[in-house]
Amino acid sequence: MLKASLGTDDFELIRKLLNQHAGLWFGADMRPVIERRLRDRIEALGLDNFTAYRRRLEEGDVIEVGEAAEVCTVNETYAFRGERQLRTFRDILLPRISGGSGREKGGIVVWSAGCATGEEAYTLGAIVLQSGLFDPSRVRIFGTDISRRCVAAARRGVYSSSSFRDQAGLAYEHFFRRQPDGSRVVVEELRAACHFRQANLLEGSAFGFINVVFCRNVLIHMDEASRRVVVQSFYERLAPGGYLVLGHSESLLKERTDFIPEEHPDDLVYRKPAVGELPSERGRGR
Repeated sequence: MLKASLGTDDFELIRKLLNQHAGLWFGADMRPVIERRLRDRIEALGLDNFTAYRRRLEEGDVIEVGEAAEVCTVNETYAFRGERQLRTFRDILLPRISGGSGREKGGIVVWSAGCATGEEAYTLGAIVLQSGLFDPSRVRIFGTDISRRCVAAARRGVYSSSSFRDQAGLAYEHFFRRQPDGSRVVVEELRAACHFRQANLLEGSAFGFINVVFCRNVLIHMDEASRRVVVQSFYERLAPGGYLVLGHSESLLKERTDFIPEEHPDDLVYRKPAVGELPSERGRGR
């Protein structure tokens, strides 16, 4: 077992590399946590200490930098997390995007950015499909995460009971088939609407215009410069009039951005101006 510890100099250089790679930023108080999370990687590579590991990262081992970013990120999530935000999505955003009733049903594209093991993406898909506002064949839910292992788990679509600890999901149980062992499997209708891929948010996205971006509790792990890059990427990818939903501990209210803040009874969301509409006052003069 590795007995070496992560010194200050090695920690500073490793966290700098992770910041450059994925925008992650860890405070000095996170050094014991990072040390614990990287031990398995060092042992797997047969290295003797953290300095040797840091040098390997510095020498351009892109795959290992990705592995380091993966083990150092937090992937805790569960289905139907954040009932108030999901209610805003269901009751306000979806009817607006659909244009209301009385016309041919269109499609919708939703991006769960930082989807971890996929529960959020499947949650959003279930809400969209059950709303009846869109043509099911034209519903696209994209889930991306920097962790390849998380993306693989999302694609499997099999979850333990702990992923369904929020009562808000009871109305959508039929989308998750219960197994004899207590686990639940995503049904084919929902699985067909949800698509997952590994992606680094600093590198943008390869898919086209999005109607809604959910990126909850991801930006809080990034430094200010990286957050600006990611938020601008969301803005560019959103269709005119599209929405950005952040975690409750995240805000753009003090940022210079063209998003228009919209306060609703249950949540604050950020809207990209529609065609011909002026951007937020906060974003002008950049």
